[in-house]
Amino acid sequence: MVLDRGVAMVDGRPAYAQTVNGLGHPGIPDQLVSEGEIVRFTVVNRSLETHPWHLHGHPVLVLSRDGKPSTGSPLWVDTFDVRPGETWEVVFRATNPGIWMNHCHNLPHAHQGMMLRLRYDGVTTPFGGEHGHVH
Repeated sequence: MVLDRGVAMVDGRPAYAQTVNGLGHPGIPDQLVSEGEIVRFTVVNRSLETHPWHLHGHPVLVLSRDGKPSTGSPLWVDTFDVRPGETWEVVFRATNPGIWMNHCHNLPHAHQGMMLRLRYDGVTTPFGGEHGHVH
């Protein structure tokens, strides 16, 4: 996931948004996972602001920061601060089926588009579809 600022659609309107992969919520495709899967993801901050990244429903294990592997005891976190220019690699086990928010915990940033959903395969949205999933 690449965090940045840019023009994107947020709630149906163009805005100078807080973006994930160049898009704003709700236009960011869902992260689709399968139950039991070990999911690794990378967060790159290309913006000039710190983004405290938070995945609901799952603790994440920090694997590396800026390419430097974690050392010592495993570091399981709920939220991790991705400072300007930093790259974090984290992993979690998909053991909590549902639809979960994955977002910047600076809530004005989330409101400005920096959030997406993590969705378990087979779990549909309240609208009965798989909205946001890229096939």
